[in-house]
Amino acid sequence: MKKILLFGGDRLKENMPLSFLAEYLVKKKVKVIIVTDPIHLEKLSLNGLTFKKYLKKKKLKFLVFKKLKEKKILRLIDKDTVGFSINSIWKFNEKIINAFKGNFYNYHGVDLPSERGAGNISWKILQGNTRTGSINIHVIDKEFDTGDIVARKKILFSDKKKIIFPENFLKIIAKNELLFLKNFFNKMIKKAKIKRVKQKHSGSYYWPRLNADKDGKINWAWDAKDIVSFIRAFSRPYNGAFTFLGKSKIRIFNAEINSMKKKFHPYQNGIVFRKDKKYIYISNQKGSIKIKIKDILFEKKTKFLGKRLK
Repeated sequence: MKKILLFGGDRLKENMPLSFLAEYLVKKKVKVIIVTDPIHLEKLSLNGLTFKKYLKKKKLKFLVFKKLKEKKILRLIDKDTVGFSINSIWKFNEKIINAFKGNFYNYHGVDLPSERGAGNISWKILQGNTRTGSINIHVIDKEFDTGDIVARKKILFSDKKKIIFPENFLKIIAKNELLFLKNFFNKMIKKAKIKRVKQKHSGSYYWPRLNADKDGKINWAWDAKDIVSFIRAFSRPYNGAFTFLGKSKIRIFNAEINSMKKKFHPYQNGIVFRKDKKYIYISNQKGSIKIKIKDILFEKKTKFLGKRLK
């Protein structure tokens, strides 16, 4: 392997995993070209830099496309070029896939085939599947996340208590993926044989990409436990679940089931019935929810008590 095209970008507020991999491969004397998009380019990376500024600081060569330009990509590919996708937004067409002659791979930071698609940490929390998982590298084919798996590492997120926030999952994944990616590419550099394992599609699930600013609106008609898991699924490093008090938008990053056993009529769902120095308390037909005031981001200061969140 003499040259690699890295498609995609880093996770929010990290220089992982694409930047890390690019820097590692440069040290290994591999020619690296990053192919990214305008959205990833303006995402915050580590230490407050955008991905664009980070790439420039590290002097990493990059190209930017909103929509992939097939002819330009094909001109970059020769017999010594490997393609690798990390968090990329594109579906690659058959001409691009075939040009790599089987050396086109995708890094998928959650389990396969049970967690295909995007936004998977949030989906994992919503489903309560928080104990185990895996990270994977698979061959890219014409469908999303369906190609043969060429590398896999199982991860135990917790054997004592549930991990409930996206940032906790991402920290554990980041600790595991450094060596995982290094090992795979050391094999590629040495031209070692790469074993392929077909996915069992009967156990597959595909989930769409999520955006906290669009998808994170809380439905106060849900059961209390579902509201709590929803709020946690959009917590940091994402922008939080949100609700409205009148016209004021409020972002919420954590919530708990209140131990009080009193139940309420469904018409009372979403009403703030109590407030103290630390918490607000919200009624629900299956009980109630409490939220620490420090876990609420206010668009503007407002009075809660007796008001309905919408």
